[in-house]
Amino acid sequence: MIARTCAAVLSLVLLSGCGFLPGDSDGTPRSRLADAVADARAAVEAQVQQAVEDARKQQEGGSGDIGSSRAPRVDAIRTDTNTRFDYDEYTQTLEQVLRSLQEYWKTALPASFDVAYNGPKRYAYYRPEQQAGPSCGGQPAPRKNAFYCPDGDFLAWDETGLMIPYYVQAGDFAAAFVLAHEFGHAMQARLPQREKLGVLVELQADCFAGAWSRHVQDQGLLQAGDLDEATLAVFSARDVPGTEFTDPAAHGSGFERTRAFTDGYEGGPKACYPAPGEEWVVRSR
Repeated sequence: MIARTCAAVLSLVLLSGCGFLPGDSDGTPRSRLADAVADARAAVEAQVQQAVEDARKQQEGGSGDIGSSRAPRVDAIRTDTNTRFDYDEYTQTLEQVLRSLQEYWKTALPASFDVAYNGPKRYAYYRPEQQAGPSCGGQPAPRKNAFYCPDGDFLAWDETGLMIPYYVQAGDFAAAFVLAHEFGHAMQARLPQREKLGVLVELQADCFAGAWSRHVQDQGLLQAGDLDEATLAVFSARDVPGTEFTDPAAHGSGFERTRAFTDGYEGGPKACYPAPGEEWVVRSR
């Protein structure tokens, strides 16, 4: 899985664009390097597209529910041994992650904050190219994103635009981080104090995801490299440099998001609530 993580880093770099390639000392373009970059980019894009097509064939329809709030049965979160995307294994992984999150917060929420646990009512995926996702408070489900909706108390994610690409490019635990972050938002809704600054709301969810990650690590449910996948997912979803921390849409810089995730991993949920804003937010970006 460590090798896969390195490949994921390469794929994210390639997909983000590499700009101009320098020439040799005599000014001759490095055509072989350019060809290699183009081939690698095409291979990554083809891999994601094939995974999306496989998903469409395996599961017809543009949206649906996954998992439930029933008593959890937690298995090891490990599907990276196959080189080809398998939709059934992908779905099983997400279900395992959701069961694990339910199990963890059922104990952690009352133990850490003396708040009774009740899980989200629903977990749903959607494919916006086929059918609109579930709306939240009158707002349409966003493309290439995942969200927790307090109005209806559910988690939802764009399967073909976000979750499958994350799963294929960055690994199963990168996809798990997405769910853990949104589950963190669900737990925020159950706590008496809510952060007012948008970036702290997001960083706190990262921190809660880190606390759960430590839990599954301590249970021996992760493979080598899984935490690297989560860190990559945290960092790759950072704000555009220069984004003000007061921006309502701010999620945090790569440093800030990684710091919050690490604090939760090392200190548990209590390290996340209330959010230590002075420690997390770098005001000059």
